[in-house]
Amino acid sequence: MSRKLGSLTFEKERRPLFLDVAMAPTRAYSENTAMEIDKEVSELVNEAYDKVKAIIQQKKDKLEKLLLEKEVIEGEELRKLLTEKK
Repeated sequence: MSRKLGSLTFEKERRPLFLDVAMAPTRAYSENTAMEIDKEVSELVNEAYDKVKAIIQQKKDKLEKLLLEKEVIEGEELRKLLTEKK
């Protein structure tokens, strides 16, 4: 899903009638649409990267402390550590 392209599916998987083997998808859109898809995916990835980078920078002290103290940490324990107040 994206703001620009919406929640559309552009590729549909083709299957042979009698064989259970996937075939190459057919492209049912123009080269311009393909470029828009590539651009939108790139923007989404860059936005996610920037958000993660900001979170890591905000929590840097906690993450460094964690790396010095523990070798392995599981989900709930990590969430608790990152949300606790100083």
